[in-house]
Amino acid sequence: MARKDDRRIQRTRKALRDALHSLVLDRGYDDLSVQDITDKANLGRATFYLHYREKDELLEDLLREFSESFAQRYGSKVNYADRKVVQAMFEYAENHYDFYRIMTIGKGGLAGIRKLRAILQESYSQFLDGIEAEAGGKFGVPRDFLDSYQANAIMNTIFLWLEQDMPYPPAEMADMYLKLASPARLPFSVSSDEPVIDKQKAKNNKASKQAAATEQTLAEVYPQAEKENTNGFVDAEDKKE
Repeated sequence: MARKDDRRIQRTRKALRDALHSLVLDRGYDDLSVQDITDKANLGRATFYLHYREKDELLEDLLREFSESFAQRYGSKVNYADRKVVQAMFEYAENHYDFYRIMTIGKGGLAGIRKLRAILQESYSQFLDGIEAEAGGKFGVPRDFLDSYQANAIMNTIFLWLEQDMPYPPAEMADMYLKLASPARLPFSVSSDEPVIDKQKAKNNKASKQAAATEQTLAEVYPQAEKENTNGFVDAEDKKE
């Protein structure tokens, strides 16, 4: 019975998500009511409130479905250092251009932007957790700041690109984004068991080596960063992949 109930819940929520998606494309988000959504889904209002407190919560569920659908193609975790994955993000946004464009218009769009930012920040935080674990170090700025900064960077870049009617192809957008936001360019230090006093004594000697060590460590974790030449651009040969 539990499995039947689970499947019924999944079907109901999918029907509500699909109804919201369709209505947003037809009428925008601001003026939609719960009644509009349940009418479209051919469900009762009482059924809606069994699953969601308000339409903003349904919107978050829809955005999470988009995010999870994308992430599942890459083993459930998005590698924001992989150029092919970042390019695929721009392609995904391009394929959902109408929906994302509408969601940035009007006061209702603010709710969608906040929820999408939270979802991206959660995803990016998992990605940075993986870097720290694999490289055996810590980033040199507070993680809550770094998570928020990186999530806002990719989200705002995608939204600006959509707002300008996608003047550059997704592959070029991925190259430009990674030129600025590659993990190899983030402040990072390898962990060590040295006593604090010894670290202080060796500080001057280590300072000159820190940048090179950071880049080497992260390059080992994400070798695709090595594909960039000294000017920061991806080689033409790699672009053909």
